[in-house]
Order: sequence, then C-alpha cells, then structure tokens
Amino acid sequence: MIKTHLRIFEIVLILMMISIVFVFSMGFFTYVGQKSPYGFLFSQTLFAVIGVLIIVVFQLIKEEYCYKILYAIFIISLIACMIMPYLPASLVVETKGARRWIRLLGFSIAPLEFLKISAFSILALTYSRKIDAIKRTFKQDLFLLLPTLCAYCLIFGYVYVTQNDLGQCVVVAASMFVMALAAGISFKHIFYLFIAAIACGVSLIALHPRRLERGLEWWGSIQDFILPMFPEGIQESLRIAHASEPYQISHSLNAITHGDILGQGFGLGVFKLGFLSEVHTDFILSGIAEEIGFFGFFVVILLFSFLVASILKLSTYMKTKRDYLFCIGYGSCMFFTFLMNVGGIISLIPLKGIAVPFLSYGGSSMLANSIAIGILLSIFKHSQENYVGSM
Repeated sequence: MIKTHLRIFEIVLILMMISIVFVFSMGFFTYVGQKSPYGFLFSQTLFAVIGVLIIVVFQLIKEEYCYKILYAIFIISLIACMIMPYLPASLVVETKGARRWIRLLGFSIAPLEFLKISAFSILALTYSRKIDAIKRTFKQDLFLLLPTLCAYCLIFGYVYVTQNDLGQCVVVAASMFVMALAAGISFKHIFYLFIAAIACGVSLIALHPRRLERGLEWWGSIQDFILPMFPEGIQESLRIAHASEPYQISHSLNAITHGDILGQGFGLGVFKLGFLSEVHTDFILSGIAEEIGFFGFFVVILLFSFLVASILKLSTYMKTKRDYLFCIGYGSCMFFTFLMNVGGIISLIPLKGIAVPFLSYGGSSMLANSIAIGILLSIFKHSQENYVGSM
C-alpha cells in the first residue's frame, strides 16, 4: 500500500520535470507577443514547485478538511465560470472567441480546471449516500442519477455555450459514468445512458457549424482507413470528396513521424518553429515525440499508464465509499484526458484542445491536478492511520 502511495508522488514529480524541460525546449519559437523560452522555463518551474508544495502540505490536512476545501473550490470556481462571460475585457483572456481564463495578480487562471476536479468530490458524496449495489430497474437507476445528470447538464451545458469547451465536458461526463458504475449502477443501464449521451453530443456538433466543419475534416483525414471495412455502396455514401487533413493534425503527425525511433535530439525539433502552434500546450506530446522519438513518447505513455493504474489501485485501499468514488472519479478523469489528447494529436478522434495533466504548459492545470493528487494522498494517509489506530 505504501509503495502505491509513494509511486504516485514519484511519477508526478517525474512528469513535472519532463514538463519543465520540454516546455523550455518548445519555447524556442517566435510570434508576436510570444514569451521567451526562459520565460516559459521560469513560469513552468514556478508552477511545478508550487504544485509539489501543495501536494506536501495536503499531507498535513485531515480528510474532512480536504473535502471542505474541495467543496469551497467547487463553489468559487462555479461562480467564476458563471460570471466570466460578463467580466470586463481587462479581467478576462479571450482566445478564438472563447473566454476561459481570468486575469488575477499577473496570472491567467482557468476556473474550469478547478471546477472539474472539485466536481468529483460532490459526485462522490452524492453517489456514496444514494447508490448501493442492490439490483434495480432502469427506471429506478435513472431516477437515482437524474439529479446529478440535470446538474451536469446545467453547469457544463453553460460551460459549453460560454467557453466553447466540449472536450472538458466530455471528460467529466465519461468520468461521471464510471463513478456511477463503481457506485453500483448496472453496467447495462450505464451503457444505455452512454449511448444517449453520444447521441446528444453528435446533435450538439451537428448544430454548431464550426464543430461540424472540424468533425468533417477529421472524418476526411481517416476515411481511407475506415471505409474499406464497409460494403462498396455504403463507402460511396460516407466518403467526403476533396477532403483535406486539418492543418494542425497534419503537422502533428509529421512531427511524430520526423522523430522516428530515437528523435532528432533535445532542442532540435523543427515543427515547433511556427509550423505547430501551441506546441507547448495541447501538442506537447508531438513535440516530445519529434525530439526524443517514439521511444520517449512511449515512455511518457507508460508513465501516465502507471499513474492512472496506481490511482485506481489506491482506490481499493480507501476505507469509505466516498473516498473510493473520489479516487475512481479522478483516476478516470486522468485517463480520459490523456486518451483524448493522444487520440487527437494522432487523428484517431477529433482534436479537442485538452492539455496533458502535469505535462502541458499552464498553471491552472498543474495546480488543479496537484490539489487533486495531494487530497487523494492525504485521504489515503489519514484513513490508514485511523485504521491502524482502531486496531
């Protein structure tokens, strides 16, 4: 048990160090208003140091206070997300028409990152009280889940409309379904709800011209691989003529290919030099693959696999259902976030612009995930102490 506890902290530290090194390397590209690579190095190092301090400090806080902190974070971040569209331009950072960051004390903070990790504490509390392993009908399970489904639709529907961030909404929804399954909802019933959620997601994409265009671009880039699986008559009806590969995806795949097995060498990547924009954030894995090759890319995937597996394993040692479900929720969130980023940069799924936890540049993601890890380790530590003390 202690090994699992320490392994999580060790992997997070390794990912933070990799992040500092490669955010610095990816910073060697220029455009108007761009930070210097040393500015990226300083900022990401600062975020990582604060993140480590957060994880360490939370080890000193008792379980109940940890949850109270999460509830407070949920309320504050929810209010911030609600009022952000109405704040003056001087307090908000707007990118591509979406307001996702609030300026505060010289830094840009994304409230959604904190809302996401704190929402799992609310779900864990709700599911642990209302759901058990008793066999129920679909109607009964739906009735149990209806309040949280409605709350999710209200909160994250608002986020989708105001922040245009479908990726984060999908991650939270998928994690919520996994938590419900772990709490005792029938797999068959979860599957029905999952199909309904996919139908809703497709409808949202179809009603949004820009998302529909991006979806068609993605289909055009993979149709030659998928369509041969269908009969010829169906192939022609599904084929998009004159389809071109999305600009970012094209350069992402080229960067990964250019890296080959062992890479071009640290700092020697070329696609970061203006070809692949935001390579230090959403496309950092593509930049890493180019500089240290498929071998390095595979090592990063292994690290994340070990991290997710360790978090899920930690859940089996939790002493209460609430702790267990919170661990499952955050572990699932980590898994789906990483899966969506990797799937997006290699064109397996439409690109969603999701940062890689502990790896992509940015303080909000680093600090929010550090809080989640710190609270998980604190809950585990104190639950084990209480267990030993009661023996």
